Amino acid sequence: MLLDLIDLSKLRRAIVYALVLALLFALQSLFVSKLPLLGVRAMLVPAFVVGVGLLEGGLWGGFVGLAAGYFMDMGYAEQTVLFTVLFPALGFFAGVLGKYMLHKGFVSYMALVLCAMCIITFCQMFKFLFLTDTNAWAVWRTGLLQVGWSLIWAIPIYLPCRSIAARPMGK
Repeated sequence: MLLDLIDLSKLRRAIVYALVLALLFALQSLFVSKLPLLGVRAMLVPAFVVGVGLLEGGLWGGFVGLAAGYFMDMGYAEQTVLFTVLFPALGFFAGVLGKYMLHKGFVSYMALVLCAMCIITFCQMFKFLFLTDTNAWAVWRTGLLQVGWSLIWAIPIYLPCRSIAARPMGK
C-alpha cells in the first residue's frame, strides 16, 4: 500500500542524480582542485545543476541545486549560505528557460552554464570589489579565469545529464 504512493521511477532518477552529484563532488575536491589554472580552481557542480534544470525542468533543477548548494557551502569555509541560495535559483531558472524559451541542446546548456558561472563568480567577488580595498583588476582577472576554466570542465558534464534525462527509469 505504501509503495503505491511512491513513484519509483522518480525515486530511481533522484538516486541516480544523487550518485552523480556525489561523484562530481569527489571529482571536484580530489582531482580538479589539484589542477589550478593560474591559481584558479574550476567548479563542476554548477554545470551539473544547470544541466539537470535545463533537461529535467525547474523542479528537478531546484531540488538538485538545493542539495548541491548545501554541500558546496559545507565544503567552502568562507561561504555561509551563498551556494545554498544561488544553486536552487540557477537550477530552477535553467528549467524554466529550457521549458519556455531555449532548445534543450548543448549550445543552450553552455550558454546557461556561462551565465550561471558569471553570476556565481560575481557573487563571490562582490565583497572584494565593493567592501574591501583590493586591486579591482586582479579580482576581475581571477573571476574571468574561474569562469573560463569552469566552462572547459562543463563540456563533459553535459553527457551524463543528457543520458540520465533521456533514459526511462521504469515503473
